[in-house]
Amino acid sequence: MAELTLSQALSGLPPELLRGALASLGERGAEIADEVTVAGVAHDSRSVRPKDLFVAWEGARFDGRRFAQDAVRSGASAVLASPGPLADRPAVPWIELDDPRRWMAPIAASIHGHPDRRMLTVGVTGTNGKTTVVRLLERILGAAGRPCGSLGTLGYRFGEHDFGGERTTPEASELFRVLEEMLDLGARAIAMEVSSHALDQGRVGEMRYDVAAFTNLTRDHLDYHHTMERYFDAKRLLFDQLADDGGAAVGIDDEYGARLGRELAGRFGAAGAAGDRRLLTFGADPGAAVRPDAVQLDLAGMRGTVTTPRGRLEFESRLIGRYNLLNVLAAVAVCELLEIEHGAVREALAGQPFVPGRLDPVIPAAQPPSAVRQAPPVLVDFAHTPGALEATLESMREIWNGRIAIVFGCGGEKDRGKRQMMGEAAGRLADLAIATSDNPRRESPEEILREVVVGIERSGGRYEVVVDRRDAIRRALELAFTAADGESWAVLVAGKGHEREQIIGDRKLPFDDREVALQLLEELGRADVDG
Repeated sequence: MAELTLSQALSGLPPELLRGALASLGERGAEIADEVTVAGVAHDSRSVRPKDLFVAWEGARFDGRRFAQDAVRSGASAVLASPGPLADRPAVPWIELDDPRRWMAPIAASIHGHPDRRMLTVGVTGTNGKTTVVRLLERILGAAGRPCGSLGTLGYRFGEHDFGGERTTPEASELFRVLEEMLDLGARAIAMEVSSHALDQGRVGEMRYDVAAFTNLTRDHLDYHHTMERYFDAKRLLFDQLADDGGAAVGIDDEYGARLGRELAGRFGAAGAAGDRRLLTFGADPGAAVRPDAVQLDLAGMRGTVTTPRGRLEFESRLIGRYNLLNVLAAVAVCELLEIEHGAVREALAGQPFVPGRLDPVIPAAQPPSAVRQAPPVLVDFAHTPGALEATLESMREIWNGRIAIVFGCGGEKDRGKRQMMGEAAGRLADLAIATSDNPRRESPEEILREVVVGIERSGGRYEVVVDRRDAIRRALELAFTAADGESWAVLVAGKGHEREQIIGDRKLPFDDREVALQLLEELGRADVDG
């Protein structure tokens, strides 16, 4: 990683802003900026490396400027911070700018040499499906000879290299550092989830995407965006960051996707030869450019044919359910824009393992544990919004002829408005809804569940309330194991998916839905055999 002067690092700022930044350093601002060297950017004092520029702002809960002394002790050579008085300011160059978080992106991109411009970049946004689409693209691009890294909810990785990752989309300070490290390790492409928060906060403001994809939009994050229109406005920002010859893949099965498709068609059409940007739609809609044709869905996965602008693509995949078919269509649409050979797409889809926590079977059909006799189908899914819960249950209804029990809850300190909506969806589409704790955080689990139950009762569905999540999963499995002759049950454990912790109060306690379900299956299976 090359070192730059502070002046060089700040060169990506707009001229007027740059002048203000240098002026905040005092009369010798320009000289000081030429004397100080920086090698990276950090916004967390615990991750500061020697010669980093530490960026600090006042957040909703913490004032990052209070950690500037810690950052300097760890080696930070300068600080970029929100304006305002601060006691005990460290004795290093201190730059003040309004909204430093937003300006972290051009600075980090400059320091790390704009790695996004030296690799193929695909950004995927939408409420549901981002994680699976990114994992599919990671595999397909690799099969096509373009080693691909991925960034998203499941972490940041390239091949066997794990870069951690606590957020769906990292802050700019981490984003450009990780991209540069992946590039140095041999990555030639990146597929990344781009969240609405990241777009709204400017975390990806310096990224330029070769392809941007939109999966769908349903209610989520209204505790942050407040309205669906503002949520949609944030998502559509991704398409302002397309390269001049970039492509857009848009799912048009919901009203927001159809609207975005129309907007982009008008915009790209007006650009004409000046931009050469391309739009490709996908979905079950018969007017979509990439759409399914005679696809069979069951608990073993899917197989069939997809219609594309370059001809029909025959494929098979172990991914389960119609909503995963839509994720496959999204990945295929991106590959059409990139002109990836169908053979590479077919090979990658066939080899794609289950995506953790996305209609993920606890016991794959071909691998039942010996202790379990006739174990019921149990699937774990991350569905934590009304739209996702509905899509997941509808997907299960299509591939399972028996009864369905769902174990689910709603997170605390999040969008309260979706609790009744999720309860209504569960009560309407499952044969039994077992409402339980998700991540209650500092809210009362019982109070959260009272709000969920209002929606279930409105649907007229059968339900139980079991506050402890492990006990709730046990209750659903006991029901499935003791079902009357001729009655078969499948169990969906929804809400936490891949997560391995449960947040109760301020504590993060170990809890993995898949592992808990597997333990209980083996325990109940042995009891069934012994009995």
